[in-house]
Amino acid sequence: MRELLSTNTKIDFMGKRGICVVLSLIAVALSLYVFVEKGDSKYGTDFSGGHEFLVSFTGDFDSEKIRAGLASQKVEDARVQAFQGEASEYSIRLSQGGDSDEVRAKVEGALKGAFGDNFQIQKTDYVGPTVGRELRSSAVTAVVLGILGMLVYIAVRFEFALGVGTIVALFHDVIISTGLYVASGHLIGMATLAGALTIVGYSVNDTVVIFDRVREERGKRKGTKLVDIVNEAINFTLSRTIITHMLTLFSALALYVIGDGEIKDLSLYLVAGIVLGAYSTIFIVAPVVILLEGKKGEKVAPSIREAQVSRG
Repeated sequence: MRELLSTNTKIDFMGKRGICVVLSLIAVALSLYVFVEKGDSKYGTDFSGGHEFLVSFTGDFDSEKIRAGLASQKVEDARVQAFQGEASEYSIRLSQGGDSDEVRAKVEGALKGAFGDNFQIQKTDYVGPTVGRELRSSAVTAVVLGILGMLVYIAVRFEFALGVGTIVALFHDVIISTGLYVASGHLIGMATLAGALTIVGYSVNDTVVIFDRVREERGKRKGTKLVDIVNEAINFTLSRTIITHMLTLFSALALYVIGDGEIKDLSLYLVAGIVLGAYSTIFIVAPVVILLEGKKGEKVAPSIREAQVSRG
């Protein structure tokens, strides 16, 4: 197989781990702040309940103008969000209940009164508040169970320290991806859940490849510092990591450019998750494993599993 980079590169990734951990902590804190600051307004109709209308406009429009137009027609508390794309499309959400046809007629009348015939309602959705809360709870449960499942797999396949590092990295990836997603003006819905679960599975891929190499080298060089073995393993697999992530990143970007609606939302989440997945394997998983397995990356005793094998 043709390599993008030599397997003998000597980049000191672990020498930068302290700076990267600090940057990651700041990014996680900012993401949590955005998540809390947005309140319930960050949830789409899937998770908050209510009515949602996808409306296309002709002419010069923006979210504030549409919101003001609806308010002038006594449709208060409407949440208006622009969709990126060639068409001037906006999502109008109302948290109120009521018959779908009646609410649609009310919104359509308000838009007509404010903007004439310069709009067209493309789609209408309704989710009850109880169902929305249940979906939100189920989404969180699904992500947590997915991450715990990865912990079990990694702990059995490798060692518990790597499982802990993987868990930390997955939470890191999901929290920051979601924070970027919400900060960019997107709403959390089923597409976000699909993106999070995809990233949970995808991010572990590099971890398995790199630490399989680490395990192999530790068996051969028991007196070598773990930090040096990890650095060598990352450099050895660096070409594969770049090629794999570039190909998947291009696919996600293509979906973002040509897609629309939930496809565009999903692809945006995947773009963030793919980049963070490559970063976290090197600068989150590896430092956690070094911290747990060796005293600040110094000489490491053989693992329990290796000791059991040698006694056998």
